[in-house]
Amino acid sequence: MTTIADWADRPPPIDAGAEIAAVRQRFLDDSAVAALAVVLGGEPVGLVLRKVALSADDGVLTSGAPVSSIMSRARVMRADTSADAALDVLLEDGGCGEGVILAGPEGYEGLVDQASLLKALKVHAAARQGRDGDDNQFTTMLSREMKASLTGVLAVAELLQRQPLTADAKAYAQTIIDSSTGLVRLLEHAHDLALAQSGRLDFKAEPVQLREAMDRIQTAWQSHQSDSVAVLIAYDGEHDLAVNADGGRLAQVYGVLIDAALKTTRQGAVEASLKATTTTEGVRLEGRVRDQGPGLEPGRLARLFDPSAHAGSWSWGGWSGPALALCRHLVEAMGGTIHAQSNVGEGVTVSFDLLLPRAEVELEVAPAPTVGSDGGAIHVLVVDDNATNRMVAEGLCEMFDCTSETAEDGVQAVEAASSGRFDLILMDIKMPRMDGVEATKKIRAMKGPAGKVPIIALTANADPDDAQGYLACGMASVVEKPIKPERLLAAMNAALDGEPDDKGSVRAA
Repeated sequence: MTTIADWADRPPPIDAGAEIAAVRQRFLDDSAVAALAVVLGGEPVGLVLRKVALSADDGVLTSGAPVSSIMSRARVMRADTSADAALDVLLEDGGCGEGVILAGPEGYEGLVDQASLLKALKVHAAARQGRDGDDNQFTTMLSREMKASLTGVLAVAELLQRQPLTADAKAYAQTIIDSSTGLVRLLEHAHDLALAQSGRLDFKAEPVQLREAMDRIQTAWQSHQSDSVAVLIAYDGEHDLAVNADGGRLAQVYGVLIDAALKTTRQGAVEASLKATTTTEGVRLEGRVRDQGPGLEPGRLARLFDPSAHAGSWSWGGWSGPALALCRHLVEAMGGTIHAQSNVGEGVTVSFDLLLPRAEVELEVAPAPTVGSDGGAIHVLVVDDNATNRMVAEGLCEMFDCTSETAEDGVQAVEAASSGRFDLILMDIKMPRMDGVEATKKIRAMKGPAGKVPIIALTANADPDDAQGYLACGMASVVEKPIKPERLLAAMNAALDGEPDDKGSVRAA
């Protein structure tokens, strides 16, 4: 492990009572020395710089004065401090000043002057940035693999909950759903935080109707309230007011804060609100989430959005974890600020402010549930290499009064589709032998009705750029895993109706 001592010089220190004349002679005798540590009783107390000592008055009074009269206060670090930790401390506190003195069990152990420290920090930061890139790739891979497994657990639990069960069994299934959902959310937050810290987190600005956005947040979190804790969502602003923003990221900020508040509140209510005010500069948004927990002490409150602060032994209640640091990155990336207030015993309030451009939106009416409900025989091909995912999709097709068959990869899907007996295909993307994109292209190349069957992508990777690629290869829309029944139903209805969006492609779910 590289420590800050690896960057150090070790010129003998000078006692705080030594005369300035003696210090000047030290510098004259050794032109390579840029600074000297000043010690008192063996312990470092300051730093005297070459330029200061040599420019001091040559008069008798000055020359005979103690060196402590011209020394600078210096940062003192333990000699065994890791290079990574030193870099973090120095960057967080605004720099290295004139240098750093190293101390150990026996007192002074060396020093790093400003020039050599800056050079070492530059080299070390560049090396660490390369390692962080590898770490981000590893985090992304690990997140996707774990999310895929948890998605299967979550989907099966949701299907199980729809079956006739005893009250205890329903409670067990709900526990599995809640735990799996929480883990998926944690993985997503950790992945997004890694991207945000490396400057690679994507934002997609589009018109967002604020009241509708808060209604969706209320719907998403209403089921999380209990007999002892209520979830109250409020919107204060024009009814149809819309802004140009990333609605998903805005909802993500609220989701993190509401989740934290719920974990902390044992009795009372969690309040989330959005106040929107139109100004000449745009629309000012004031978001707020408040819990009714025990509150946080000032020292903890000041580091609420610092991910390293939660690694210690403090008890932070629900206000901990990487998601809070992610909140700060998200709000600041949207040009806003976020801060927290707390009165011990009266809860924590987190507020954020954004100034966003106003936008105009046209209200859309959601499609009515029609797939298979009129008795029509809708036959669906479910394509997925994961047996659990196939079972979930088949269960949803049955819920929508559709019949289904399955294929385990793109090769089987192309062969089955060539028969022309399917009205719709649900296509996984990543599969062995032939993936969903290549299979779609081959199906689209078929002549007659078989080549025109609507295909919906089912994938855990529904980033905007990827989704556009799926639509471009001939798919009708994209539904993200874990599959939400209402989203799949809407996508199936739109695909069977051939409903286009403004760009001429079928609307993505």
